[in-house]
Amino acid sequence: MSDASSSRLVYDTLLITSLDDVYKPATVPRVTGLGIGAALLAELMLSRHLIVWADKGVDLVYYDERFSPPQDSLALWLIEHVRTERNHLAVRDWLEFLAAADVYTKTAEHMVMVGLMVRREYKTRWRQRLEVSYEATDALIANAPFSKLRRYLSISDAQVPVEHTFLLALAETVGLSKPLYSQIPSGARRYADKRRQALPSPLRAVLAHLAASVADIAITGGR
Repeated sequence: MSDASSSRLVYDTLLITSLDDVYKPATVPRVTGLGIGAALLAELMLSRHLIVWADKGVDLVYYDERFSPPQDSLALWLIEHVRTERNHLAVRDWLEFLAAADVYTKTAEHMVMVGLMVRREYKTRWRQRLEVSYEATDALIANAPFSKLRRYLSISDAQVPVEHTFLLALAETVGLSKPLYSQIPSGARRYADKRRQALPSPLRAVLAHLAASVADIAITGGR
């Protein structure tokens, strides 16, 4: 099984949402899982393996059989679930599934394989229970995705790849707007809104469902 490129939307999303530093907090685990799930769906839509199609007002996810399955194990894992699902499920259902299936750990393990993260095991002090954590192998790797987004905002770059525009919108959607726009020129929000509106409608649909799921967590506290 071949490994994917070390630069991926799903990797960048994990780094942005799960790692905290002096500039940015981590999101809560449930939101992190939803964000990574949205990024994985978007990756497979951009590679044309998945299609989002609105049917009677419901955004359903389809596997496009015209293309060969991806060689990457992480992407193939989701493709196999979509392909074998008896009924087409909605984007929101897949986001909830991915978060519940611990897509964070699956992605982190994949990043360990390609050398972007390290896996650490330790026992908790009181219960002596084995715990696992993941850390970026380098501070530059950890900070690069968020710094890249802030650079786009600082210069209002017109040549932003679609996946980076999606990532910018995703960072806002999961609640990182404050650190994202801190000390950034005032026109940056207008610039980001225009870039977001220029995204293909299926990607905007994923973001909308992600926003709804995140809002539910804010209301219910994740219950």
